Amino acid sequence: MDVFPHIPIINYHKVTTQLDIGITSRHPLQFERDMLALREEGYQTVTFYDLQNSQLPEKPIIITFDDGYDSVLEYALPRMQKVGFKGVVYVPTDFIGRVNNWDVQFFGKVFRHLSSDDLRFLRRQGFEIGSHGCSHRSLPDLPREEAIDEIRRSKQRLEEILQEKIVSISYPFGRFNAPLLRQVEQAGYLFGVASLYFATPVPKNHLMLPRFNVYRMDSSKAVLKKAQANFKSALGYRDWLIQKGSLATVWWQKRFKPLENN
Repeated sequence: MDVFPHIPIINYHKVTTQLDIGITSRHPLQFERDMLALREEGYQTVTFYDLQNSQLPEKPIIITFDDGYDSVLEYALPRMQKVGFKGVVYVPTDFIGRVNNWDVQFFGKVFRHLSSDDLRFLRRQGFEIGSHGCSHRSLPDLPREEAIDEIRRSKQRLEEILQEKIVSISYPFGRFNAPLLRQVEQAGYLFGVASLYFATPVPKNHLMLPRFNVYRMDSSKAVLKKAQANFKSALGYRDWLIQKGSLATVWWQKRFKPLENN
């Protein structure tokens, strides 16, 4: 698994035709152009399961989806299958089959998360399913025992649904710290991903792997640049600033959204 800093990871959230006030939504037609551009550049997708094997394509890339929205199934899957791609979907397990009321809502607009049956279907299509915690809370901002519970319980829930080992986790809001990394390792994860840019030190292990988010305003040309995984670039600096904006949701959750008992 020493291959790792050389395999780029890019991340999507919603792939949808619905209007959304945020910038993490990608229109399906633009997403399709992204996939075609990556394929024309010779990229072939792999999952974290594939990294445990010795055989990898010449130009691998990992495409991830945070939050596990059902738009992955409706819009992303068919467009990826057209070019022979697969991805990794990260799921906040308390919201499987539910709407995203963990997020700031504007004008009553909500988005639905994948159901258990959806997750099993995606897995049969070659996608990997990974943990995104339970409640989509910033893990370092939770009391220690609650954070450990999120790390372990989310993994257990997905393993019950899929009947296989879950090997990777995406940290909600890209936030983690050294004590949490130890807990993630002890829980049995082999890989962890976060949106780390610019000022971030070089990852020291496979539990803190950097990736670029893809935003609404990105062109497919920008996506190809992000696939080069140059986090010290202008795009890296810009996206580092954008990622800081996600802390507003962390604050909103603390102030207005008490943790539910699920």
